[in-house]
Amino acid sequence: RQYQRRVHGKAALFIFMYRDSPILCLPFQLLKTLVELDHHLMSWRHRHSLMVHRMLGNKVGTGGSVGYQYLRATVDKHTVFRDLFNLSTFLVPRSHLPPLPPSVQRQLDFHFHTQPSKL
Repeated sequence: RQYQRRVHGKAALFIFMYRDSPILCLPFQLLKTLVELDHHLMSWRHRHSLMVHRMLGNKVGTGGSVGYQYLRATVDKHTVFRDLFNLSTFLVPRSHLPPLPPSVQRQLDFHFHTQPSKL
């Protein structure tokens, strides 16, 4: 599982770094959307915990939990895409990125093959 997370993290980092490559534009948009979704979930959890604090104070929560304290702790604890949030730790200025080797660049380009019509 740990190895799998590292491989996925490296792939996501590669996509973030070389997002201008035509074939990586859609994967980059997907990763960006996942980060935004996670951000919105965190914002909702935060607003919900504040509403509970305003309504119940420090009383026991309606589900038997410790109420506000429990909800407040879930804001940071239950991040779905934590690895994607942490990618910024490894980003370098794009001007410092090494150019991709030509063989890799060829594999990342779109290739169109036309077949002659058989009339």
